[in-house]
Amino acid sequence: MGADMPTSGSEAQILWDSAYALMTQNPKLSVRDRSIIKDITPSMVFDSMIVLVASNDFTRVAIENQFDEQVQSALSQAAGRSMNFVIKIDSSKSKQEESESSDTADTAGTAPAEEPEPQQEQVPQATEQAMPPHEQQSPAHPHATQDVLQGFGTVGDDDLLAHTDLKKDVQQPDSAAGATDTSPAKKNGQQGEIPFHRDEKSHLNKDATFDNFVPGESNRFARAAAFAVSEAPGNSYNPLFIYGGSGLGKTHLLNAIGNYALNLYPDLTVRYVNSEEFTNEFIEAVKEGAGNDGEIAEFNRRYREVDLLLIDDIQFLGGKTGTMETFFHTFNALYNANKQIVVASDVAPKLLQGFEQRLISRFEMGLTVDVQPPNQETRIAILRMKASTSKLKMDVPMEVLDLIAQQVTDNIRELEGALTRVVAMASLNKQPVTTALAEQTLQDYFVSDVQVTPTDIISQTSAYFQLTFDDLVSSRRSKNIALARQVAMYICREMTGLSLTSIGEIFGGRDHTTVIHAYQKISSEMSEKREVYNYVNELTSKLKQRMDS
Repeated sequence: MGADMPTSGSEAQILWDSAYALMTQNPKLSVRDRSIIKDITPSMVFDSMIVLVASNDFTRVAIENQFDEQVQSALSQAAGRSMNFVIKIDSSKSKQEESESSDTADTAGTAPAEEPEPQQEQVPQATEQAMPPHEQQSPAHPHATQDVLQGFGTVGDDDLLAHTDLKKDVQQPDSAAGATDTSPAKKNGQQGEIPFHRDEKSHLNKDATFDNFVPGESNRFARAAAFAVSEAPGNSYNPLFIYGGSGLGKTHLLNAIGNYALNLYPDLTVRYVNSEEFTNEFIEAVKEGAGNDGEIAEFNRRYREVDLLLIDDIQFLGGKTGTMETFFHTFNALYNANKQIVVASDVAPKLLQGFEQRLISRFEMGLTVDVQPPNQETRIAILRMKASTSKLKMDVPMEVLDLIAQQVTDNIRELEGALTRVVAMASLNKQPVTTALAEQTLQDYFVSDVQVTPTDIISQTSAYFQLTFDDLVSSRRSKNIALARQVAMYICREMTGLSLTSIGEIFGGRDHTTVIHAYQKISSEMSEKREVYNYVNELTSKLKQRMDS
């Protein structure tokens, strides 16, 4: 199932500028009111929702309580359609503004400092747990960051808007839940949602190998090229560019390349990274290195002295001027040293948005391969592997696998989600998996193809749990809100084509590790708790019936 992909920060900026102009036409708006609204900056747009950024909780509360209707009305008028908004807090934004002292009354820096994030309520089941806020020191001079970047490109607005401070915003899952490692290397695109064990040095998922990658006509050429690269890094197909839709196995292939290459050549230096991590590390290096180039030099060493660089979701670098500039130089340094580069994207190089032609041409210098939705035989093979690796170890007849494979044709994640529901229902009822059980369980699941957006999911889920839209995207962590939020994240992961990063952004700027934890927790509990199974099943049915009507 697809969903509109997030637009770039520049498009969000245009929308917000128009809305801001409409709001400031109101003569009743005081200087204080203008300063509060001016503190807001846009991050990105997801279908009918825009993500806004405030420097502190004072601004967020003021916008949500005092200016909610004005902001929503102005956004809807500027966009020409009904719009919703969510606000996340980035305290580093206020620190930057404080360093640029201003004597004017119309400033966003006058709001009170952000209060510490509330502690998580202790509940029996694991809920999201935030690390204590980490105070970052801003540069002594407002232009120091830009000065450091001479020779490295500049950090553009889109770089900064897209950046989420890893030390501040990462939501750590509760270890008591028994969740597997949910570090950044686990991204969409891995076949089978296999267990995740991240190697600290290479950041590879050690469980993603060629052995558990299900081959088929849709991915055979891509797998062969990936295998050739892993056997002779730097000597075959450099760079290798793999593209295809969400959930088709690109990330699995990237990790398989790294794992097999290390198996053959243990002394090889390998690094897997997604574009979000690369961007965050680059901006952290710039911020920490203001006034000297030590941090920048360390960043360059980390990426330019590897033997095999595997970079995922490259499309999200689009429009981030400074990050693309440094990646361009990193690419050149590795290529000229005959080091292997493998890139994964959701589109072919020529269709990448916001990329300079010089970088696109370098992607096209090597071999470009695609992965397509699997055919019937491959879908059945994927389901067989999923069933064999399920912790429930239930026997799933071939006719049940065939039934599911016939109905879900272009999304591996939904394919596996359907099997998860059937096995969960059998486990809850303590009965074997049969065709009749599968048909009954999935009778509302196999409706006609519909487009479901994150806004639809959050709205429907909040109403179902008798909460508000804001509750699910807020920082509140009470037991009922945390559960509803995790269910909504699970459904977003299953029913939309959005990346983990994008889903986390929608839910109040959370880290993608939180999304992984929510998905794994709900997926596991569906087989153990009937109420959790019912939550997901009933909400999915409501969403599909509503969108299909």
